[in-house]
Amino acid sequence: MHWHGASLAEEMPRSYLCPLLLAAAALMALPKPVSAQITYAYVPTSTGYLLVPQAPRAKHDSRIDSHLLKAARIAEERAFPHSQLRCWQYVKNALLEAGAVGAYPSTNYACQAGSELTSRYGFVQLPINDPYSAPVGAVLVYAGGGGAGHVEFRTEHGFASDYRSTWRCRYKLIGVYAKLSV
Repeated sequence: MHWHGASLAEEMPRSYLCPLLLAAAALMALPKPVSAQITYAYVPTSTGYLLVPQAPRAKHDSRIDSHLLKAARIAEERAFPHSQLRCWQYVKNALLEAGAVGAYPSTNYACQAGSELTSRYGFVQLPINDPYSAPVGAVLVYAGGGGAGHVEFRTEHGFASDYRSTWRCRYKLIGVYAKLSV
């Protein structure tokens, strides 16, 4: 019960107060997630100018295996303007052709890509929660789409799988995966 003039700390028994303070201190010590900065540009239209959001450009990371950079380029070159509902097939083909994997991955669903890439092909999950912060060549795996999920590469200009886009997939991000150079 909170009475006029009494603080919550005065009312609460000390046995409750210490764990609460420790939990609050632990939360404050956690690193804050960093998101990529979305910028805006004025685009000319027939009636004047329109302020349009611009997706951030991807950064290169020297630790990413060069075969993944090649795979991302292959995927971007072969991608359609719109989805063909074959994202994992296109990503698998690009990974195999670029030499990033030794054999054609066997899982059927895109949402299974991360676990297969890490267990069979030496990929690691990067500590990234924002798709726009993923380095060029990274493989992004999403949950959604009726259970199948989605998988795509991060490219210099956006994202690519069976289609290319400036914007990330709207599904929930499972993880960002990459093979690091030795």
